[in-house]
Amino acid sequence: MFRIAIIGRPNVGKSTLFNKLIGKNFAITDDTPGVTRDRKEAQGKLGPLEFIAIDTAGLEHHITDASLEKRMVEQTQFAVDDADLCLFVVDGKLGLNNDDFYFADWLRKIKKPTILVANKCENLNEEIFGKEFYRLGFGKPTGVSAEHKLGFGDLYDKIAPEIEKYEEIFAELNVKNQDSFEEENFIEEVDEINDLEDEKEDKNHQFQIAVIGKPNAGKSSFLNKVLGNERFITGAEAGITRDAIAVDFEYKNQKIRFIDTAGIRKKSAIHQKLEKLSTLDSYRAIRFAQVIILLIDANSLLDHQDLSLAGQVLREGRALVFAINKIDQVSGDKEIFMRQVREQIQHLLPEISGAPILGVSAKTGYNVEKTLDLAIETYKQWQTYIQTNKLVDWLKSAESTHSPKLYKGKAIKLKYATQIKKRPPTFAVFTNHPKPLEGSYQRYLINSLREYFALNLTPIRLYFRKSDNPFADRQEKTFSKKLHKPKK
Repeated sequence: MFRIAIIGRPNVGKSTLFNKLIGKNFAITDDTPGVTRDRKEAQGKLGPLEFIAIDTAGLEHHITDASLEKRMVEQTQFAVDDADLCLFVVDGKLGLNNDDFYFADWLRKIKKPTILVANKCENLNEEIFGKEFYRLGFGKPTGVSAEHKLGFGDLYDKIAPEIEKYEEIFAELNVKNQDSFEEENFIEEVDEINDLEDEKEDKNHQFQIAVIGKPNAGKSSFLNKVLGNERFITGAEAGITRDAIAVDFEYKNQKIRFIDTAGIRKKSAIHQKLEKLSTLDSYRAIRFAQVIILLIDANSLLDHQDLSLAGQVLREGRALVFAINKIDQVSGDKEIFMRQVREQIQHLLPEISGAPILGVSAKTGYNVEKTLDLAIETYKQWQTYIQTNKLVDWLKSAESTHSPKLYKGKAIKLKYATQIKKRPPTFAVFTNHPKPLEGSYQRYLINSLREYFALNLTPIRLYFRKSDNPFADRQEKTFSKKLHKPKK
């Protein structure tokens, strides 16, 4: 699909324009310069035009080789290389500065098709465009107000011819290769149709893995190792990632959307508006992903915030994988260390019994692939459905092994069980006395379910429901004393 990179110096409104083109608030926006750091991609639309929009970090050229800004500019350069068209955004209200001229020269040298966009032009008065805007070398600027979505008709007129050229090129390629397509046999055609249907289904139910954790836990480094390239900015500075960035990737024939998130600190420690927005974006990623990889720094293991994040994932009903990062920095026997970690997690969070817990190193790649394999297996178990007749057989077996205690001298009867929901597997057990079964016997049934159906990785929910009395709706018979007088 046609790709458009939105570039420019900091605080000219790139992310606001990006959000308007894709039709939702996907990128964090704020008056603070340099909010966007990693590049962010999403499908955009302008009238009938469809394309991939790429939001990028603000361009700066007064940077050092080791600075965070240099890494941000490198990510922008990658975006420009991948794009078919650049929207070079400048500030139409404040005018140009040296950075605008510097990067205009850079764009001309790489010879990438470019449209000059003057943002923050609420009044759309063409007289505001002085000679300085023409000196950038991209002709007359297109005046827009991204905040109020003004001037987008003019922007459409500029983008449409570029997309038409792109489509014409691919149309010619399709004509040249048409003969080879006709030689495909019937089976291959059927496979192609099935692939399209699978792709449509994957689009509606896309497998998403979100990587979460505290700041500087190594989330971006972990995903860079997965992808095999420096897609995300990394560094020793805590809190580099601000937006939740999604990247599509195929791992062992499994299409996965990976989501890198901003580090989440304690609510009491968050005071700045920008960090609050980043945290909300991370929590939103948890709600939309199916599997969560909770990355925990082995050097600062399992504090209150790690437990809070794990609890939030479980409340959302998501599958959870614990990855103890920086295991290569642990001194001593690593197996003993991981055994202690597992015991600690299972003691503090007994409800996650069975969740994968393994040591990894995002730096060396140790156990990174194993983490993904466990995440995929967890995902399969997470959407398991079990037929009612099999659950009834399991319930009889579980009850015969360990029957519930008497309640007020009466036997508690387990009538039957059924699955009421998938993702995660959720079950209801019908009984004559639900309340006394909550607690220890409930945990016993959950553990029995895991063992019986090999659901050792996914979270399981089990509820008790009171079984209906078939005679409850019948009215009790009343006898009149007048009609039924005792015999003398």
